[in-house]
Amino acid sequence: MKITLLIVIGFLAIAGSGFYWVMKTIRDDVSRQYSQASEEPLVDFAHLFAGLLEQDLRDGKIDVSNFRQGIASAYKREFLATIYQLEKREIQTNIYITNEVGIVIFDSDEGKREGKDYSEYNDVYLARQGKYGVRSTRLDPGDPRTSVFFIAAPIYFEDEMIGTLTVSRPEVAMAPFVDESRRLILKTSLVAAAVVAIGSVLWAYLILSPIRNLTRHALGVAQGEKETVPPTGLGELKTLSLALEKMRRELEGRHYVENYVQALTHELKSPLAAIRGAAELVDESMPEETRKRFLNNILTETTRSEDMVRRLVQLASVESQTTLGRKEEINLSELLKEELEELKTSREARNLTVEQKGLEKSEKIVGDSLMLRIAIRNVLGNAFDFSPNGGTVEVELAREEGKISLWVRDEGPGIPDFAEGRVFDRFYSLKNEVTGRKGSGIGLSFVRSAMELHGGDATLTNRPDRGAVAKLTFA
Repeated sequence: MKITLLIVIGFLAIAGSGFYWVMKTIRDDVSRQYSQASEEPLVDFAHLFAGLLEQDLRDGKIDVSNFRQGIASAYKREFLATIYQLEKREIQTNIYITNEVGIVIFDSDEGKREGKDYSEYNDVYLARQGKYGVRSTRLDPGDPRTSVFFIAAPIYFEDEMIGTLTVSRPEVAMAPFVDESRRLILKTSLVAAAVVAIGSVLWAYLILSPIRNLTRHALGVAQGEKETVPPTGLGELKTLSLALEKMRRELEGRHYVENYVQALTHELKSPLAAIRGAAELVDESMPEETRKRFLNNILTETTRSEDMVRRLVQLASVESQTTLGRKEEINLSELLKEELEELKTSREARNLTVEQKGLEKSEKIVGDSLMLRIAIRNVLGNAFDFSPNGGTVEVELAREEGKISLWVRDEGPGIPDFAEGRVFDRFYSLKNEVTGRKGSGIGLSFVRSAMELHGGDATLTNRPDRGAVAKLTFA
C-alpha cells in the first residue's frame, strides 16, 4: 500500500473519530439546549400570570372565574404564526392553579387536574416552600419526547402564600426546532467531513510530493537516465535528497570508471596488437616498400588510438555532467556553416555534394557551443563517411512543432536490422563499407549525451528509399 494512502487513511481515521465524537455530543445536546432555552420564558410566564391573578383576589381567596374566561378565550383564538419552517396554529402552553393546600382549583387542559392534590408534585411542593418550583414528567415513561416541563410561581396575599400557578409546556412543541437543528448539524457535519477528507488528500499529496519526486529520480537513475535532484524544500527531505544524490554520484562514478577502463582496454587491444605486430616484423633488411607499409600501419593505428582516447575524454566529460556548466546564445545556422566548411576538404576528396536547406535563417538557442559543435561534427562526419563517393548529403535546419530540428540525410547503406536501437550505445560501431574499417563507437554516444544535456534528443533511422537520416531536436 502506498504511503500516501496509509497517511490519508490514518489521518481520516483519527480525525473522523474525534469529529464524530464532537458532532455526536453537540447533536445529542441540542434537545437539552432547547429545553433550557424554553424553560427561561416559562419562568417569566408563571410569575406574570401569578402577578395578574393576585390583582383579582376576593377576601384573600383566589378567584379564577375571570382568569378561566380569559384563558378559554385565548385558546379559542385563531391565528397562524410562521416561525421559520414551522406553522403554529394553536397554543401549546397549559396552566393550572392550586390553593393554599395544593389542591388544583383550575386547569386549562379541560379541567382534567381540577380537584386533585398536587401538593407533593415538585413544582407545587418547591414553590410552596419559597423555592424554584420546577419539574419534568414523561407522559410515557419509555419515550423521552413525551416530557412536559412544569414551572410554578407562588400566589401571595399580603405576604402570605395562598396558592401556586404552574405553567407547563410539552417537549414535543420544540421537536420541529430540535429536528431541524439536528438535520442542520448532520448536513454541516457531512460537508465538513467531505472538506476535511478532500483537504487531507490534497495536503498529503503536497506533503509527499517531494518523496514521489525522489522516488522517480531514483528509478530514473537506476535506468541510466541523467536527472538533476528534484527540489524538495527544506528540512529532512532536503537532507535526504542531498544524501541520495551524493550516493548516486559515488556509485555512478565507480561504475562509470569500471566500465570506462574495461571499454578502453577492449578498444585499445586491436590497435596495440597491430602496432606490436608491425613493430616486431619491421627489420632493416626487409624491402623498403614492405617496411614503409608496416610503418604506415603503426602510424595509422597510433593515430586511431590517439583519436579514440581523445573521443573518450570528450565523452567522459559530457557523461559526467548532469547540467550544462556553460550557457551562451548560439546561432545554429552559423555553427552549421562553420562545421561544413571545416569538413570541406574531406568531402571534396570524395566528391560529395552537400544540399543545404534552411541554413539561411538565423535559428538561435542557448547552450554549450563547444559541446554542440563536437556533436554536430560527429553527425556530419558519420554522414560523409558512410556516403558513397560522389553521393549527396542533405543538411536541413527547420522548426517542427515549435522546436528547432536538424536533419542530416545520407545515401549510405543505412542501418542493418540487428543494429537498430544500438547505434547510440557506447563503443558500438558498424563496419564502413567505403573504408572497410569500423568506427570507435563513441561519436554517436557523445551526440545523444550532449543533446540530453541540452534538453533535446537525437535519433538515427533509415530513410524510406536509401541511406539514413540523423535528427537532432533542440528544446
